[in-house]
Parts: sequence; structure tokens; C-alpha cells
Amino acid sequence: MSAYTIRESLELLRDPIRLTFALAGTAFLMLIFGFGITTDVNSLSFAVLDRDNTFESRAYLEELRGSPYFVEQTPLKDAQDLQDRLKSGKVTATIEIPPGFGRDIKRGRPTEVAAWIDGAMPFRAETIHGYLQGVHQQFLADPAIRGNGAADAPPSPADIEIRFRYNQDFDSIYAMVPSQIAMQLALIPAILMALAIVREKELGSIVNLYVTPVTRLEFLLGKQIPYVAVATINFAVMLLMSAFIFHVPLKGSFLALALGSLIYVAATTGYGMVVSAFTKTQIAALFGTAILTVLPATMFAGMLTPVSSLTGIGVVLGRLFPMTYFLPVSVGALTKGLDFTDLSGHLLALAAFVPALTLLSLLLLRAQEK
Repeated sequence: MSAYTIRESLELLRDPIRLTFALAGTAFLMLIFGFGITTDVNSLSFAVLDRDNTFESRAYLEELRGSPYFVEQTPLKDAQDLQDRLKSGKVTATIEIPPGFGRDIKRGRPTEVAAWIDGAMPFRAETIHGYLQGVHQQFLADPAIRGNGAADAPPSPADIEIRFRYNQDFDSIYAMVPSQIAMQLALIPAILMALAIVREKELGSIVNLYVTPVTRLEFLLGKQIPYVAVATINFAVMLLMSAFIFHVPLKGSFLALALGSLIYVAATTGYGMVVSAFTKTQIAALFGTAILTVLPATMFAGMLTPVSSLTGIGVVLGRLFPMTYFLPVSVGALTKGLDFTDLSGHLLALAAFVPALTLLSLLLLRAQEK
């Protein structure tokens, strides 16, 4: 027993990657989960179409502007601008104040404020709904609004009518299916790519790279292309499953979604290449890639909470992970009916990952050779 204890201890000490996971793994997960798991949703973008532009309408909007949960964007121009910006995801909620709002408030007449919420992600939309209701009640509780400063005046009859777009029934399946497509296309291709390169290290066959005329770029791309092809087939299978098993049809552009998925799997396999540079065994590569893929995907890529709600290191991790930019493409095309024009910004941001990760993999591979 002592001999095996000493032998295993020596193996652990001689494997810095495994030793790091053993000593710092729990602290790392504690840090990630502590900052990542939250039900708070703040810094939500909203825009306003103020058709009244009176003291009362401005007072109503000040309640929103003073809330830590909302960040105001450029005012809306008209009803079409309201629909376009909500559809493109530039704002998560829009407020429309009708003409005569201030006059009706003063006279105690019934009046309504219209609010539109992006319901593509039901949990997030329900949270926004609660925030808007709270802000509205806070406005009505202001003595200056309730009746010329009289504290005992009855509340104003103003009401807020909230409507959800893109998932009016609040079925979670319309959010989970696009999210799972993004999640699975991040996890499986990255793991397969990492294992493919680490297997060469473990068997020693990577030495062949040094005695053949193949370049490092050719070696990496030759390893990557088959897994990009496999991931593309997986995407097609999942898309068919979403339509015929989960009954979540594709409402937007198929070409935009297909192109986005192709760029995405090229980025996630590149992510696997980078992870493989830090591991020497397939077990370590499997464990490390799973951890470094699942955590950013679920905590920092907008799957549970919007990236705008994150702070500190969470924002950095979110912005540096490809799923942050593919998730709006998946949800937008499947649930919101978006096309190339609406998704072009996300596609361009996603495309930047491919050369960046390939270059980083080349540099790491060269450093290992030295």
C-alpha cells in the first residue's frame, strides 16, 4: 500500500495539469459558480416611444432611468422602429407612452402605457415583466403624480399593458431547443478536436510532424476539417429533431443559421485545439475541455442570464467564448424569424474567432516543439 501510495503521489506531482486540477479545481469551480449562478437580471436595454412628451411622461421614464435594472437606448422613432429593434435584439423591452398621457393623469382618466418584451427567453422575459410592474407601481405611488402633491389622493387610474413577442405562450421549449443546439455544438466538437491532437501526443505519433514536409497549419487544418464535417452533420440532425420531434420550426433564414453553425463549429473545434495544447493525456483533455466548455456556455454566454448582466471576469469570459455570439443566431433564426440582415453583426463577430484561435494554436504548437 505504501509503495502504491508513493508511486501515485509521484505521478501526480509529475503531472502539473492534473495536480493543478486536484489542488485548485474546487476553488476554481467555487469561483465560477459563485459569480456565474445568479437569478439577477439587470442592465437590460430598453427604448422609449414617447408620444406625449409632458412632465408626467418624463416623470414616468425617470423611474425607468433611475432603476439599476434598465439601461436606456436611443429613443424610438416610430412603431416600425419599435418592432425592428425588438426583433433584432438591440433592446429587450420597449415602452410606448400614448398621446394625452399627462392630461389623463391630471384629470384622473383611465390611461395605459404599452410595454413590449422579447419573450424568446421565457425566464428572462418574466423577470423583465416583474421589473416593469414594479417601476409602474413606484410611479403611481409618487404623491406628485397621484394628485397635485396630496398624499391622501387616490392612485391614478394609469395602467401598464405588457405584451410578449416571439413566444407569447411562454413555452420553454422554444428557448431550450435553440440553446441546446448551441450548447451541443460547443461541447462535442471541442472535445473531439482536443482528443484528436492529444492522442497524437500520447502515442508519440506527433513526432511524425517534425520529419514530414507538412506545415503546422496543414497539420491543424487536416485534423480539424473532419470534425467540422461531423459537427455539421450533427447540426442538421438536431435541426430536423427540433422541427419534427420538439415541434420548434425554423422561422427565420436557413442559410443564415447554416452559415452561422458552420463558422461556429470551426470556432469550437479551434477552441478544442487551444485546450489540447495544455494537456498531455486524453483523460486530462476530456476533463479539461468539458469543464472549460460547459462552464462558459451555461454561465457566461447568455444561456441563463444575459451577458449584459454580468460583471468583472464574467463579462470577459462571456465575450471570449464563441457561444455568446452564436446563441443569438440560433434563437433569432428559430424563434424570432431573423434573417441575414438582422444576424450579420453576430456572424461577423463569430467569424473573428476562427483565425484568432487557429493562430493561437499555431503559436502554442510551435512553443511545444521548442
